[in-house]
Amino acid sequence: MGPHANQRHRPSLAVIGTGIAGLSAAYLLKDKFQVTLFESQARAGMGAQNVDYVSNGITRRIDIPLRIFCHGYYDNLLALYKHIGVEILTSDHSGIFSDETGRVILHYGNFRKGTARFSYPKGSNWLSPTAWTIGLQSKRFFVRAKRDMGRIDLTELSFGEYLQQSGAGREFVGTVLLPMMSVTCTCDYQAVRDYPADLMLEYLTCGVHELGIMSAAKGVDDIVPRMLVDVALRTNSPIALIEPEGEQLRVVTKAGAARHFDQVVIASQAHQAAAMLPGFDDRRALLGRIPFERSSMSVHTDQEILPAPVKGLSPVSYHIPRDASRAEVSVDLTKAIARLSGQETIFQTWNPMRRIAPNRELARVDFTRPTVTRDSRKAVIALRESQSRPGNRLWLCGSYMAEKIPLLEAAVDSSVTVAEHLGAAIPWKADAPAAA
Repeated sequence: MGPHANQRHRPSLAVIGTGIAGLSAAYLLKDKFQVTLFESQARAGMGAQNVDYVSNGITRRIDIPLRIFCHGYYDNLLALYKHIGVEILTSDHSGIFSDETGRVILHYGNFRKGTARFSYPKGSNWLSPTAWTIGLQSKRFFVRAKRDMGRIDLTELSFGEYLQQSGAGREFVGTVLLPMMSVTCTCDYQAVRDYPADLMLEYLTCGVHELGIMSAAKGVDDIVPRMLVDVALRTNSPIALIEPEGEQLRVVTKAGAARHFDQVVIASQAHQAAAMLPGFDDRRALLGRIPFERSSMSVHTDQEILPAPVKGLSPVSYHIPRDASRAEVSVDLTKAIARLSGQETIFQTWNPMRRIAPNRELARVDFTRPTVTRDSRKAVIALRESQSRPGNRLWLCGSYMAEKIPLLEAAVDSSVTVAEHLGAAIPWKADAPAAA
């Protein structure tokens, strides 16, 4: 008898959306349910925007946007990747910061010794008083942040309020901290300040600055197929509505096709999920309190946006004009991503402010990302409570549903929570040694 002979006797489950949250939910639930994945685009969403880059006779896929992570914060993501056999490599994301005139304010590089990463000043800029001031303010900030992680009042403070109360140095905050966190959270500086202080400090003190950044060696296109095993994928199938019908949920695509499922997991953005649920007024109202921000990403070969010739620069260039609401951040992919190192220089620029030559641009993608405020956190707590009620059949899954910054780890964390509610075993938890 084949391994899936009893599949017809399992309850049915639909997963809406094939980002990392939907893919990981489907993967964790496929042994307990007949899983059908619905994706609005022509291919699985986690890699839907990727492009081919051909140079020097080599063709490589470029992830849009980059998927990077680190030890100390991405526990479930790294456990998932290890379980499905994804190869992980370190990635250099040291940076150079320049103002609207192209003047370099700060420039540093990274080197590794064992598992630790160390930063060092680059170029003549290290002699400037501003660079030294930023360095000293940075050290003071992280020393205090680690000490303050035990404060119980952090949940009541916004990150902006914490920065004021802690006396964080203005040069460090404006030049380094806000630009770095705006690209990490893909949002404006004000949205970074509006985050609950405990969530922001949890990320900043997790060890990312000491241990550095990592990425999947072969990119997203190596990850997605590993999580699509034993599930049915329905592409080009945007969902119009989900509604109760008897003991099941009726899922209707925008093309008018309808199917019934015992359980449904919505792994879409909060505002997209709300649009699918006209009959769930309480959840729609809560989902409407999840803020999100729009961003653009350009993949290109235009070196004119850099503050200096590319040869001596660190991989990440931060363009921080005075009074701008967010940074423009360009990553030299041939320096940061090992699989692209043999090709001609190519960049991925988040929030492009300056003109990129059209004949140098391979792709431009617009996308949205959720952010977190103290109010949205209350809404998410209420959403999680609604999912814990007996008889619930509708599950919300995504980076906005976890008690973390909405990054890859939060997305997988939310899928783990849903899978556990539905009685599925989490393989890496089952394999973990028992606590002494």
